[in-house]
Amino acid sequence: MNDNFESSLGQVSEEMLKYIGVTNLDFRTSLSKDDLEEVKRLLFSMNTLMQVTFKDGVNVEDIENVKHLIELSPMCDDRKIEKMILKKNNPVEIKKLLAMPFVNPDTWHIAYDVKDETYMITTLPNYRVMEEYINIVLSCINDDMTLLEKIKEVYDFVKLLEYDINGSYRIPDITNSRKTNSLGFNLIFKEILNRIGINSYVGEISRSGVLEYLTIIDIEDSKYELSGIYVFDPSSDSIPKEMYKSDAIRKVNYNFFCLTLSQIINTKEEDKLLGLLNLLNGDSLEYFSRKIDSKEKKNLEESFGYDYKKVFERVKNTKKFNEDKLLEFLINTIHKEDFLGLNRNISDLLSNNYTLRKKELFKEEKEIELDKISIHDI
Repeated sequence: MNDNFESSLGQVSEEMLKYIGVTNLDFRTSLSKDDLEEVKRLLFSMNTLMQVTFKDGVNVEDIENVKHLIELSPMCDDRKIEKMILKKNNPVEIKKLLAMPFVNPDTWHIAYDVKDETYMITTLPNYRVMEEYINIVLSCINDDMTLLEKIKEVYDFVKLLEYDINGSYRIPDITNSRKTNSLGFNLIFKEILNRIGINSYVGEISRSGVLEYLTIIDIEDSKYELSGIYVFDPSSDSIPKEMYKSDAIRKVNYNFFCLTLSQIINTKEEDKLLGLLNLLNGDSLEYFSRKIDSKEKKNLEESFGYDYKKVFERVKNTKKFNEDKLLEFLINTIHKEDFLGLNRNISDLLSNNYTLRKKELFKEEKEIELDKISIHDI
């Protein structure tokens, strides 16, 4: 064996073993032709690749090209390589990504929520189901609707989820199982509202010692004379599936729809607003400003898009939705086609249910006044 042959063999071996030890590829910028050639050399040489990550700066075409090379590579097992898309994708990019054919889709993970360098991720199949669910809801929203009408349409869909105290609050898990807990009800409500440009914040409440959640929404709707920040709780208005087969009937509860913060704690439960919601329900802006920490302040301002002090003032100036007008609104926005074949008049059913349930859940004004008198007497 001559020296030239041995030298050539050493060069080949060195080239083939160049990528042994490379376990992760992390892409953060758009890939040039030279970059793609380098990726191809790696994938078509002996390697120990286990994970590929795409972050902001990488476009969908780059992801597709790398995906294609991994699938073609004789040196990689696509089933054993985890692929992560950790970037804030816009709707156009999402549409392209979901339309791509994937050989092993369960090995692909995608971020459904991105905050700074924090990523909430799920598998690609779960993401597809989530988008399908949300798009069905969004397809029922039209530009002719007022703000409150849009909120009600989303509220009605979310109420059809099944309450499960042990259920997941992660949105892809919710849309796959159609079950969730109190936090999940409100997080998916907030997410869908966000998709149609409606600002909201999810806060905490204690009900007889049990931690639950509410959504507060900034509403400016001249048609219904609403201006302020109102409370919604789709979890408390949901009805278990085993009670009624009809989804239309399961939408009939609206006692926790469009309340003020002070109304929400006038229930017959031991309800207490917690954390930021409790501070927002206070009387003093000075006290509120002193007690709110920087994290809560940032969260509140990011949620509503304006100064935290203005949020407090909006809460203070929020007027109660007149009960007669609320019932009129609920009846006028019913999808009557959902109730075809129903023997009972749906308007009567809704208003009677609302009134009876309100008596079961909330303190009457007279009872509240009596409570106040007895406290002062003591």
